[in-house]
Amino acid sequence: MADVKFIDNSDEVLDAMTEAIRASLEAVGQQAVSHAKQNITQAGRVDTGALRNSVSHQVEMGEDAVYIGTNQDYAVYHELGTGIYTEGGRGRQTPWSYRDAKGEWHRTRGIRPIHFLKNAAANHTDEYIRIIEQTMKGK
Repeated sequence: MADVKFIDNSDEVLDAMTEAIRASLEAVGQQAVSHAKQNITQAGRVDTGALRNSVSHQVEMGEDAVYIGTNQDYAVYHELGTGIYTEGGRGRQTPWSYRDAKGEWHRTRGIRPIHFLKNAAANHTDEYIRIIEQTMKGK
């Protein structure tokens, strides 16, 4: 009778799969950040560059997810708009005045949303799928 020996490599296979998933999420996150930064630039919303430079991503392996975002408090105004341009009509409907950093007064009804994060995430799904497929295949 022949001797049969079984070798269990499942731990190594699972480790390799986990690393491939992490690498693909990291690659997607980097690309999504690039798209978000391009969205800010193309919308002409670069003053100091602080918002654009603050966009980053975070991989959450427990969720098999990647998130993009920014820590700038005012980012929400660019993402969702202000005043009459706020989504759902919930913004202030009357004009207001403000003084800028140079001491000059301006009157506004708000700013239009540019959805720089939403569009970076949602408008490139085919590209992100290709990145994941290529990374998972080791290419």
